[in-house]
Amino acid sequence: MNGLSLGNRSPSILCIGAHSDDIEIGAGATLLHLLDRLPEASVHWRVLSAAGVREAEARRSASLFAGDRLASIEVFDFQDG
Repeated sequence: MNGLSLGNRSPSILCIGAHSDDIEIGAGATLLHLLDRLPEASVHWRVLSAAGVREAEARRSASLFAGDRLASIEVFDFQDG
């Protein structure tokens, strides 16, 4: 496997999910692997359809996954379905 070189830039990881648990289910292991391999990386978390208790769930999960490397989180309430 070839390594990834970003030069002198700190990587930013953009995570986009349609629902509040899509990022965790679909890319959780990959995200944790990247954060382990790229300690200088920052995470930007976007959830497109989460309202009420699901929004709180999305925000808590982003915080737990990314920790102090969570650079931004946006949760939208687009209509589901």
